[in-house]
Amino acid sequence: MMMWLWPRWAVAALLVGGLGACFALWRTTRGDNSKAWVDWTRRALMIVVVASMGMTPSVEVKQTSVVRGANVYFVVDVTGSMVAEDYNGSHPRMDGVRADIRRIQRQIPGARYSAFVFGSEATRALPLTTDGTALESFVQTLSSENTYQSEGSSVRRPVEALRRELERSRRSHPEALQLVYVLSDGEPRGRDSGEKGYSEVHDLIDGGAVLGYGTSQGGRMKENLGGDPAKSGYIVDPKTKSEAISRIDEGQLKKAAKEAGVDYVHRTSPDQGITTPDVDTLKQRSAKGRTRRNPMIWPAGTALVVLLAWEIAALTPRIRLRVRGR
Repeated sequence: MMMWLWPRWAVAALLVGGLGACFALWRTTRGDNSKAWVDWTRRALMIVVVASMGMTPSVEVKQTSVVRGANVYFVVDVTGSMVAEDYNGSHPRMDGVRADIRRIQRQIPGARYSAFVFGSEATRALPLTTDGTALESFVQTLSSENTYQSEGSSVRRPVEALRRELERSRRSHPEALQLVYVLSDGEPRGRDSGEKGYSEVHDLIDGGAVLGYGTSQGGRMKENLGGDPAKSGYIVDPKTKSEAISRIDEGQLKKAAKEAGVDYVHRTSPDQGITTPDVDTLKQRSAKGRTRRNPMIWPAGTALVVLLAWEIAALTPRIRLRVRGR
């Protein structure tokens, strides 16, 4: 495969201008020297060789680097359905989210942590940091969106914001594993803006999981009006005038996991284990989905050296004759 080291216009300009000049100069000198065509052919070949360095063959090389730590991203659903009371009996789903984030942090100590929340919008709630207390503060303050300001959500909503962050992180920490944990009930609500799927970030992820919360029977959801949750009532379905019930949508969650290339795990209790990679035992990894191309300049370089040696050998006797003639 060819690789352009120079802009194409520069290669074209060198070839057209250089070869044109050689042809013009050959025409002006051919009457004085019957072998002028040999000299100018040699010089034309040198121009072609130099131009070929700008458009050179290349070989594909897989990048392998030493793992140095991990960047762990928590992507948390904060729609009203995440307080539905069907986790570990009749506890809010958000209790499971908090327990699982803490478990993952314990199993991957010393990593860099970041967090995104998504509901009506997707935002970065915690920049990438090694400060475990900052992550704990995020966990403690996790709550669902205000009930009457929420416009619904989709498990795909954070993909674009997550992709931008993963790309930045790959540039700044190229040797770190990137682990993504999506924590959601998968239940689509409200507008569907046609968000992109998790296949957009597949090649930027080295591991993680999609963690699902809720049951098929569903659970009631307390209102979030910004006050004391203990004094809040339950959300009422305006169509039926009875308490609204939220149910997990495992189809959406499994689809997201498949797109991202990670496992889906249904979470029902804080006692469930979570499989996380042992970063300390991973000495090397191939950068997934990333290769680089190495230019092969040496053949052209060798040819140029040979042509230059020929040029010097041809010019040296002529220079000596001119010196003697003086």
